[in-house]
Amino acid sequence: MTVLLYNEDAYLLDFTANVLDCTPTKHQGKDAYDIVLDQTAFFPEQGGQDCDSGVIRVLQIPNDGNSVNPAGDDAPSNILHVSIKSDIIHHICDRPLPSDAVVKGLINREQRFDRMQQHSGEHLVSGTVHRYFGADNVGFHLSAREVTLDFNTTFEEKDIAFIEDIVNRAIYENFETHIFFPSPEELKDLNYRSKKEIAGQIRIVEFPGYDMCACCAPHVKRTGEIGSVRIVAAEHFKGGTRMWIECGARSLRSARAQLNDVRAISRITSAKISEIVPAVEKLSESLKDARFKLVKFERDSILALVDDIKAEKNPIIWIDSCDQDNLRMGVNTLVSGTDGFCSAFCGNDDDGYRFIIASSGNDCRELINKMKASFEIRGGGSADMVQGTIKATRTEIAVFYTETGIE
Repeated sequence: MTVLLYNEDAYLLDFTANVLDCTPTKHQGKDAYDIVLDQTAFFPEQGGQDCDSGVIRVLQIPNDGNSVNPAGDDAPSNILHVSIKSDIIHHICDRPLPSDAVVKGLINREQRFDRMQQHSGEHLVSGTVHRYFGADNVGFHLSAREVTLDFNTTFEEKDIAFIEDIVNRAIYENFETHIFFPSPEELKDLNYRSKKEIAGQIRIVEFPGYDMCACCAPHVKRTGEIGSVRIVAAEHFKGGTRMWIECGARSLRSARAQLNDVRAISRITSAKISEIVPAVEKLSESLKDARFKLVKFERDSILALVDDIKAEKNPIIWIDSCDQDNLRMGVNTLVSGTDGFCSAFCGNDDDGYRFIIASSGNDCRELINKMKASFEIRGGGSADMVQGTIKATRTEIAVFYTETGIE
C-alpha cells in the first residue's frame, strides 16, 4: 500500500521516497517503466480527474556493490502517467530507476493548482445544483482541456446564472475547506454526496454550507483560491444536462480570449463594443441580401450556359462558382432535352471541381466508376444522377470524356 502524501497536504510539490519496484512496461506503444514508491504526492488518474505530471530524480543509491542507476546518468525520469490499483500507486515513467534508490518527486505546480481550482469549483457547482434543484452529478471529467459535469436534470438560462451567483458568492466568502476521514459511526450521520458505493475508509471534502462529498482529489485550502467560476456552456445530454465550467486562471484566460474576439469584431464593424450586436445583425442582413442577389445571378448564368449547349448530345456546363441547387437545376434542365449524359462542373483546376452528372437514358453509375479509375473522386449516386468532387484539370476531364465517347 502506497502512502498518499497528497491526502495530508495538497500543496506538497516535492517529496522523498524509496523505490520499491521498477518493471519494464509499455505506454502508448512505447517502452516505459512502472515504478512503485513507498509514498508519493503524485495524484493518480481517478474519480474523473487526470493524473499529475512531473519528474522523479535519484537522490541516493545504496553502496552495496549491486545497485546501479539503470538509466546510466543523473537525468530525471519523466512521469508519463500515474494510476492506482489495489491501493498501490503506479508511476509510468520514461526512464528506469534503481529498485532500492532514494528518490525525489517533483510535481508540476501550475498543473496541480489548476486542477485544484477546477475540482473545488466543481464541488461548489455540484453542491449548489443538489441543494437548490435536487439533482445529482452523475458524471465528471477534468482534463487539461476542459471540465465537464453531467446532471440528471435540465436547466433554464436563468438557472445557470443563479448557480453561478451562488457559487461565486462562496468564493468571495473565502472560507476554509474541511477535509476529514470520518469513522463508520460518524459517516452514518453525514448527509454527503457520492456517485458510487465506496469500500474502506472514506475521505470527505466539505465546503461548509455549500457541499459535502466523498472525494479522493487535492483541493484548495480556502474557497478564495478558486478565483472565480464560469459556466461557459450547457446542453442537453442523455436526458439531463452536460455543463462545461472554467475556474480560476482558466476562466481568466478564456475571458481574455473572448474579449480579444469582441474587440476584433468591434474593429471590423467600426462599432463600439457596446454596439456590436446591432452592428453584426445589420451586417448579417446585408450578407443575406448579397447572397440572394448572388444566387439569382448564378441562376441566370446557368440558364444562359444551358441555352448555349442544350442542343448538344452530351452537354457539359463549366462554371467557376455556383450554388449547388442552381447547379442541379441546370443539369435537370438539360436532361429534359436529351437522353445523353448531362454534366456540370463547378470549380477550378487548382482546387478541383464539384460535379453533377445526370441522364435519362444511361446509367450514371457506370460513368462515375470509370472516372474513379482515372481520377481522385469522392461521390456517388443512382443510375439517374451522380454527384461529388473530382481532383483534375478541365483539360484532363475533357480528354477523358472524348476517349470515353462522351463529347
